[in-house]
Amino acid sequence: MPTNQYFKSYNSVPQQNLVDSLTNEVIKMSGTDVLYLPRRIVKRDEILGEDSSSKFTMAYEIEMYLNTTDGFGGSGDQLTKFGLDVQDEIVFTVNKERFKEEAADRAIPMEGDLIYLRMNKGLFDIKFVEHEKPFYSLGKNYVYELTCEKFMYSNEKFEIPAAQDGALFDAIERDFVQTITLQLESGVGTYTLGEYVYQGVSLGSATAKAFVASFNEFDNKLSVYDEHGTFIAANGDIKGEDSGTTRLLQSTDRQESLNLPHSDNKDFEVEGDNILDFSELDPWAEGEY
Repeated sequence: MPTNQYFKSYNSVPQQNLVDSLTNEVIKMSGTDVLYLPRRIVKRDEILGEDSSSKFTMAYEIEMYLNTTDGFGGSGDQLTKFGLDVQDEIVFTVNKERFKEEAADRAIPMEGDLIYLRMNKGLFDIKFVEHEKPFYSLGKNYVYELTCEKFMYSNEKFEIPAAQDGALFDAIERDFVQTITLQLESGVGTYTLGEYVYQGVSLGSATAKAFVASFNEFDNKLSVYDEHGTFIAANGDIKGEDSGTTRLLQSTDRQESLNLPHSDNKDFEVEGDNILDFSELDPWAEGEY
């Protein structure tokens, strides 16, 4: 016997709109405002099928419901042979129509995009997007369920406009990015955090330029990141675009990174120089090459 044609369980548009409206209202009342950052692929590795270089240029503010209210899910913090592995997992729910309204250039949430949660100042990477849960209530799905993990920085670029909390993400990038250390001569003035520094007549014609991660005026060490070109002592002064500070470059240390104080790169290099003479064309040929 067929179903009763007078009761529409799966194709009643008014009922679907009502459920959608109620879902949206619940998220607005009980949810939290987050920032959604779509990932932009700069360079794709076609062999491995992953992005070798990516950046984030927009941050959309949208309300989401926090499913995991009693703590982080996942495997938690684990001590592995590679160090401390933080596997915190969190689940968000967002209304489909509200997502389309706010994220104009993104039809649906995508794996690899980021969510910034102001509550704990955490940045989370979307690992899976569930679009069929709850399962077709009245014949339609109304929300996306986003399963996220703690974001692990991998040289992504943050180019968020200032009006969309750009300074916040610039600070996050400076906290994780690989830096190089420039040893400068003493002088007057200090460099501004985040400003461009360069060698050359102007920034446009610079032989090398980078952003300031930190400047220690007591030992005259300038840490920079996102280097374009190569800083060389023979090329003269390091100039700050905003501060106008100018100091002479003495040396460049690419093994000393501001954000990796416990790294062993420099120790290995020094110990290696005591064992092998890397100035030779072939240090293993025992002089026969």
